[in-house]
Amino acid sequence: MNNKLELVQHKFIESISKLCDSFGLNKFVAQLYAVLYLNDGPLSLDEISERLKVSKGNVSINIRELANWGAVKSVWVKGSRKDYYEANLDLKNVILNKLKSAIQKRIGEISSMINESKEIIKSSGTRLTEEESRIAKIYEERFKKIEELKTLASSALGLADKLF
Repeated sequence: MNNKLELVQHKFIESISKLCDSFGLNKFVAQLYAVLYLNDGPLSLDEISERLKVSKGNVSINIRELANWGAVKSVWVKGSRKDYYEANLDLKNVILNKLKSAIQKRIGEISSMINESKEIIKSSGTRLTEEESRIAKIYEERFKKIEELKTLASSALGLADKLF
């Protein structure tokens, strides 16, 4: 590859990596996507690992995360037994899918925490002092507000699905 094109590729991969890192996303996964996004056609795991100077195993593990987002897909290449992947070039959907997935995961985590906390309070039953009962009631009121926000976020995700 031409040195200037290689420099452009390197700068793009580095920039995407930094951008994703600033949003708390895995830098290496971003690099994998960037390599596939710029490539005109599918790449094998060997080719990707060679370009990024990392192990094939590392590529294999992290490419699955991209596939789960819908950011890449496995493709068949006639005459080859290797695994090949190509990027989903629809950036809008890739980003929306990732955001939706992250939000749904956090909503699930919050729901679990609230349910667990409510069960702990409920299991305390009559063993609470008057002051502890007052505090437990405050907790339950605050959890209710969080659940309202959770419901709003879930509704927003449903609306986003319809709009995009």
